[in-house]
Amino acid sequence: MREKILLGCVLLFGWFGPLMAQTRQLTGKVTDEEAKELPGVSVVVKGKQQGTVTDVNGQFTLGLPDADAVTLTFSFVGYQSQDIDVAGRSVLDVVLKPSDNSLTEVVVVGYGSQKKKDLTGAISTIGSKDVAGRQTLQVSDALQGSVAGVSVSRSSGAPGSGSSILIRGITTIGTNNPLVIVDGVPVASIDNVNPGDVDNITVLKDAASASIYGSRGAAGVILVTTKRAKSGQSSLEYTYEYGVQRATAKPGYAGVQDYMRYFNEQASNDGASTGPFPLAFIESYLDSNRVNPDGFPNTDWQRSVIDRSSAPRQRHDIVFTMGTGKIKTKASLGYASSGAFYSNRSYDRYLFRINNDLQVNEKIGINLDVFYKRTANQGNANELPDNTYNPIYEARIMPPIYDDVYSDGRLALGKDGRNPLAQVRDGGFSKTLDNQIGGRMSLNYKPVAGLTLTALVAPVFDFDRSKYFSKQIRYTNPDGTNSTVVNQARTTLNEGRSTGVTMNGQVLANYVKDIRGGHTIDILAGFEENYRSLELLGASRSGFALTGFPYLNSGSTELRDNSGSANESGLHSFFGRLQYNYKSKYFIQGNLRSDLSSRFAPAYRRAVYPSLSAGWTVSEEEFLKNVNWLSFLKVRGSWGKAGNERLLNKDGNPAYYPYMATIDFSTALFYQNGSVVPLTGGGQQVYAVENISWETSRTTDIGLDAAFLNDRLTLGADYYMKKTTDILLPLDIPLYLGYDKPNQNAGVLDVKGWELELAWRDRINKLNYSVAANLSDARSTVGDLKGTEFRGDQIIRNGSEYNEWFGYLSNGLFQTQDEINGAPVLNVTTKPGDVRYVDVNKDGKITTDDKVLLGGALPRYLYGGNLRAEYEGFDFGVTFQGVAKKRSRLNSEVVQPFAEAFGNMPADMIGKFWSLNNTADQNLRATYPRLSRTSNSANYSLSDYWLINGAYFRLKNLTLGYTLKQSVVKKTGVQSLRFYVSANDIFSFSKFPKYLDPESGSYSYPIVTTLMAGATIRF
Repeated sequence: MREKILLGCVLLFGWFGPLMAQTRQLTGKVTDEEAKELPGVSVVVKGKQQGTVTDVNGQFTLGLPDADAVTLTFSFVGYQSQDIDVAGRSVLDVVLKPSDNSLTEVVVVGYGSQKKKDLTGAISTIGSKDVAGRQTLQVSDALQGSVAGVSVSRSSGAPGSGSSILIRGITTIGTNNPLVIVDGVPVASIDNVNPGDVDNITVLKDAASASIYGSRGAAGVILVTTKRAKSGQSSLEYTYEYGVQRATAKPGYAGVQDYMRYFNEQASNDGASTGPFPLAFIESYLDSNRVNPDGFPNTDWQRSVIDRSSAPRQRHDIVFTMGTGKIKTKASLGYASSGAFYSNRSYDRYLFRINNDLQVNEKIGINLDVFYKRTANQGNANELPDNTYNPIYEARIMPPIYDDVYSDGRLALGKDGRNPLAQVRDGGFSKTLDNQIGGRMSLNYKPVAGLTLTALVAPVFDFDRSKYFSKQIRYTNPDGTNSTVVNQARTTLNEGRSTGVTMNGQVLANYVKDIRGGHTIDILAGFEENYRSLELLGASRSGFALTGFPYLNSGSTELRDNSGSANESGLHSFFGRLQYNYKSKYFIQGNLRSDLSSRFAPAYRRAVYPSLSAGWTVSEEEFLKNVNWLSFLKVRGSWGKAGNERLLNKDGNPAYYPYMATIDFSTALFYQNGSVVPLTGGGQQVYAVENISWETSRTTDIGLDAAFLNDRLTLGADYYMKKTTDILLPLDIPLYLGYDKPNQNAGVLDVKGWELELAWRDRINKLNYSVAANLSDARSTVGDLKGTEFRGDQIIRNGSEYNEWFGYLSNGLFQTQDEINGAPVLNVTTKPGDVRYVDVNKDGKITTDDKVLLGGALPRYLYGGNLRAEYEGFDFGVTFQGVAKKRSRLNSEVVQPFAEAFGNMPADMIGKFWSLNNTADQNLRATYPRLSRTSNSANYSLSDYWLINGAYFRLKNLTLGYTLKQSVVKKTGVQSLRFYVSANDIFSFSKFPKYLDPESGSYSYPIVTTLMAGATIRF
């Protein structure tokens, strides 16, 4: 027995002893070249999942195997990574050198990642500092001016509004929005992500990089990668920011006496013997107003309705990070809110995200992510979601002769019951409440060296609600008696519910192999399934006895309605990618994707999208290796195809069954039994064409990437040609068929353009700074449309730019009747003071045949840039953006008087319009036509008279921050504490009048300047 115990002890110590002997503690410190402690440096055992990060003092402790060869990798953003052999060492001090070579960064691409220097397609990327540093609530706004070839436009600064994005111009007649992918999963909007959660954004611009997404990649692809925890990280971070928004520009309008004088002149010009306002009445009006303001109103409707000169904006973000060798978690909760310049308008958003990385063993890893989004948007009655009621329009159109409130505070009649202030105060509300919850589970298995198998499933569920309560407002007369005037016939309530499900599943296999002699191959094969469904339900009632109870139960059962609809779609795809490079010198890559879409008939569902790209790193050749000023030089070229399955129907809505004959339901009046009754019926309205299929885009790209002066100066340049064919167009069919025009594959659209990106990064003692700029040009030209034209003030026809301005050429204003006699005119009522148009076709009259192309409504040139600097705890950033070679139309709110035959008179017109009361010299200098309603349609028809240079330069962001020194805060357990002040959309330079913002739409919510202050504390 004793021998057995002794033997057991020997075996136990023989097994356990080496285990105890094989572990040891390594301690160390990481600093930069100036001995500054670096917190957050990643310290990882090379080839394993074991590691840690440095603390606030740059120190670390790590348990290591006591082997002969143990190598640690030290890496930190902005510094060169180092591999250090630590065998037999217990103490280690490491000095990291700054890295200015952005070409060594790893870039996320379709279903994978590559080093930036190895790319062969046209790909641009921006980091978290460029996104979160812009201090925007929406990610889309942060992209404006950040990436060459990416156009970000907006027309409103309303709470919750975002921007529309175009990549390399227009791709099709219909949907041109790029595909957005977040952590490998397609999403509906890039604004579903908190800007603070963004780690980097990659833009796939050419077909060679986007063709891996096949039928959804024709308009480009945006890949968003969210932040994840790293091994050894442990922190809790809180950010608070408060901002104040002010309008960048606001139009002014004539005072009450000027309004009446000019309204009289307009009436006289249009044939009235006299205007509605007697001269004595006008001259004594202000005196009468002081005595009896209710009888003689003088209302500044903009000030009355838009009663706030500023609107608040605030943001709270909490981020928790924890990383160990096996489990890494990063969780964030963000709340943002934004107010408005008038009452009952607000936007609130909650965004929650948790990213988990679980390492089961050396071969199996799991990503488990969950996110939740909730947005609450509130406006006045019928204001949301489609802006049916626009308080800005109402406030700017209403002239001062109508009263808003009586002197005792009661709501006045306004104009015949149309009182914008009453509508804002008591007219009801509109609310949209959107809830989205989703997740992503990914299993990564590495059975053998170089091979990674991935299975991913990502469900997303949407639960949206809407409620529009429009109340009847009963007014009183100035004397206090009840008025019969009301704003609308009855109080109405509309409610809507929608539920949506989106499922994305992927199976990927990726094999990477380095072959002796410098050969590297990277093979990807995958399968993807996308499914979405949506159900909508609506109900409404009118005739509410209790207007303070906005629920369907209290409405009249005789005045009720309901509705419901549903749709679904699916996409079934196989794809693959093959990459090969030789000694990081010669590169070739091929992509292939096959898609099956439910939006087309079974025989026409399949489409195949190939691409091919190649690159040559010239700087690796022997004849350039000794050129000191050249750090890197690569030329690349690509060709590929991508598609568009996101088709639109005749109403401009997504078409999910365009190849099928569908029934449209409507209510019509029928004569039955001696009376007219409304009945619901259905019928096919659009002729169905079964053999319609994909729109296809082909892109050829030639590019150059270079770095100079030890990587301090980097350059990227591209020239591309893109042709989209088989664009779906509503082609003519015989009228006797009795159907609307069906969509058929017929159209062609060409885009040519170039892009240039430059960046300089350097360090002067303790000052780190960088300067970056980008410039691009894209020209979309419409090809053969089989005779189809989309006409209006903007046109799409063969040979035109996409949505090019289409109108008359002008030749000043007619000055005398003699000039009009015998001259070609647009309107038989033309008189002196009206716009003179050029008879282009010389037929002696002005008709629509004299309309010509007047220039592009889309900008040709886009540019942007930034400057960033860091010094002794201070950080400074400035960002700018602009467009050039664009023609813009002056908004009607500032050039056209008396809208709706009673509206306001823009202040800028005073003294600048043609008038019989002017001298001949004054009329020669006039810039506006005479005041007339009968000539309105002629004078304000689209012509070059109302087009101006739409170019502008805007200072987008200015930020100054200071991070307290670690020696000040580390005793309190705080890792870092940063304070900052920032401003967005500070000012702009343009040819626009000072009261008009170059991006603002007509009668739209103003573009805003935002002044902010905030702080971030990390424990």
